[in-house]
Amino acid sequence: MIKTCSDERMTYMKKLVMLVTVVLTVAMAAVCFAAGDGNDLNKQQKIVDKFVAALTVADDSGYAGAAAGFSPELKQKMDVKAFSALQKQVKDTLGTMKEMKFVAYERFDQGDRLTYLGSYSKQQLVRVIYGFNKEGKLTEFIFAPVEVQKQEQK
Repeated sequence: MIKTCSDERMTYMKKLVMLVTVVLTVAMAAVCFAAGDGNDLNKQQKIVDKFVAALTVADDSGYAGAAAGFSPELKQKMDVKAFSALQKQVKDTLGTMKEMKFVAYERFDQGDRLTYLGSYSKQQLVRVIYGFNKEGKLTEFIFAPVEVQKQEQK
């Protein structure tokens, strides 16, 4: 005698197969949507890398590479002369860069923001924020020293 699956068991298996299919479809869609964010992040991090490298060069030779990632508005404000002044200001107030670590990537309707924490010879901790427009061009940057409070010993 051949046993067959009951209708209830067959219905359960069909529901299980449908559930697994829906879960896998949603998971794949999420991965595909995240891929776009990852591509934008990679492009923007390359722009930041060129900017940081240009800041650490002793002369203005790195400006052209950094300016390629600037928005038109930032290019108007930040010409070679202004960039040289920025290099001097960073060196005078913060010192030479020891390390820079990526800490946050934020997406907004108007653009994106990358946040780094850096360590300099004259300033232990500096939060550096880079703003990008929707085209992935650098629109602004901020160097914000972070004061580290020492705890009192009892």
